[in-house]
Amino acid sequence: MKVFFVLYLVLISSGVRAQLTNDSEVGIASANGNSKIQTYNLKQSNDYHWDMNLASFKSRYLNAKGNGEETARYVSSALRYERELSSNFGLFLGETWEKDKFAGIDNRLITDFGGRFRYIESKVTDFFSELGYRYMDENRIDDSSVLSSYGRVFVEWERKWNPNFSTKYWAEYLPNISENRDWQFNTEFSLSAVLSKIFSLKTGALLRHDQVPAPGILYRTDTLVTTALVAKF
Repeated sequence: MKVFFVLYLVLISSGVRAQLTNDSEVGIASANGNSKIQTYNLKQSNDYHWDMNLASFKSRYLNAKGNGEETARYVSSALRYERELSSNFGLFLGETWEKDKFAGIDNRLITDFGGRFRYIESKVTDFFSELGYRYMDENRIDDSSVLSSYGRVFVEWERKWNPNFSTKYWAEYLPNISENRDWQFNTEFSLSAVLSKIFSLKTGALLRHDQVPAPGILYRTDTLVTTALVAKF
């Protein structure tokens, strides 16, 4: 990940004219009385575009408590570099760090690289896929560790139905290269309604499935439904 931080510093010091975009998402829910529930869902995304290059940063924090007991805690941050080779094809390299207490993950480092194929890019529709390789270094809460290699297939489709309403769907399939029964699948569908030039309201349903979870984890599938205020500029 240090390579990406160095890249940011080089861009700033060299005076490269880069286009910066910001996407901040905040979702908070609280209930008090017979039930006491607090949920916090925070997401941050920044993209730097210059010439045929893209450097991006993404982070997420999720925490939930019910009647004083913590029921969910997930933290992640990711850096990624993309290079367009043509209008329809590019290469990418990314590094992600994750921590998921209730999935048995103390620290997980993920390295991704591969190709990105864009099929449709217009004012109303954006459709692309990615094909690549994932290397995962996972340290678990039970003090065990696992090194894994996965293939990666990713697709994303976004449609703007009118100036104020859009939908997005993405899916990611990760087959383990050395262990056939170990695979993962992640997918999310979301709706966005524009409130102003900067703010919009987003509702999303996320599913994450791990066919061979960490030892002691009861459920292979986690789902998360969120409603959040999004600021884009």
